[in-house]
Amino acid sequence: MGRWISLIAALPLLLGVAATGGAEELAPLPPHPAGLPWPTRTWPEGPPRGVDPVALDDAVDALFREVGRSGVPNTRALLAVQHGRVVLERYAEGFGPRTRFHSWSMAKSVTQALLARQVHAGALSIEAPAPVPDWQGEGDPRAALTIRNLIHMDTGLDNADGFGGDPADAFVARLLFSEGSRDVVAYAAAPGLADPPGTRWSYSTGTTMILASVVGGSVGGGKAGLRRFAREELFGPIGADSALLEFDAAGNFLGGGFVWARARDWARFGYLYLRDGLWDGRRLLPEGWVDFSRTPAPAAGNGSYGAHFWLNHPPADRQPPQLLPGGPRSAFAAVGNSGQYVLLVPTRDLVLVRLGELASFEDWADLTRSLAAIVATFPAIAAETAAPE
Repeated sequence: MGRWISLIAALPLLLGVAATGGAEELAPLPPHPAGLPWPTRTWPEGPPRGVDPVALDDAVDALFREVGRSGVPNTRALLAVQHGRVVLERYAEGFGPRTRFHSWSMAKSVTQALLARQVHAGALSIEAPAPVPDWQGEGDPRAALTIRNLIHMDTGLDNADGFGGDPADAFVARLLFSEGSRDVVAYAAAPGLADPPGTRWSYSTGTTMILASVVGGSVGGGKAGLRRFAREELFGPIGADSALLEFDAAGNFLGGGFVWARARDWARFGYLYLRDGLWDGRRLLPEGWVDFSRTPAPAAGNGSYGAHFWLNHPPADRQPPQLLPGGPRSAFAAVGNSGQYVLLVPTRDLVLVRLGELASFEDWADLTRSLAAIVATFPAIAAETAAPE
């Protein structure tokens, strides 16, 4: 197979991912409601449909009652889009519709979307070896690593985030805040293989930094080139004008954790995936890409991770708490540290955005239960009969 191939040529391989990862029927992605304006300029608004308002208010109030050491509610923004309309929007005091919120690892899903734009254009293929210069030496086994290995986080590189011991000594801490921070790509790409490629899943912010550099290299033009590409090819078409990318001192896009945007623009990003990569009659993500995103990565050690999106599947050991305990299996999400969520629930035609903080990682399970309680107030749509919710 040639180095650069289109996703159309790779589509059977994408379907093969679902087969090797334990095939299951995916819930249909609902279409945009007929006659409703797309939210490119402004979001249509309206009351939630089929929802008990008292139950919804109680669930939302409970979420905002959790107050951190700052005295401000841990949840700083909550926004719900049902059937293409904003039906819920609430902010903590001091925050509002014009506040840009930090993505943390939701940026990984943004990097995935930028990759998808280049795949759609035929400029990159997930089956191609990742063009990382430091891996091209004679006999270097890392030269065989593909973009698919990067997006599924099964490279085998010894660059996993590494929490569990001293947090200050975790690889991700050194990558973002210590010796690796001046050139995150060089630092993330330097380790050798700890496992054979494709055999073991391991969450790695460094791996996404490498993936972001692959996208940036294919676009060209350095920081200005990638900013322009993101604006013209992703954020601009969907109206997410507040989105900002951050870069390190070496000019690398910090695609593993540093994007900023307003809550409504985070909702636009999620809405693009809920609508199968289509926006107002234009296909922005390749056909089949969203299903690829919400299919479990096939390597050992993974239960709840797709292609740079988290899934509402039972987690494997050392994975975070389940995305929505007791909630629809169809749900998938961009997730970031301290409880950033762009949560997509196809069987309820719902986007739920939660932005803010958490006092500690131990509070994460409580947050997932609170979000599940909010989702539970929204009724399932008729499409659930086509696949299990």
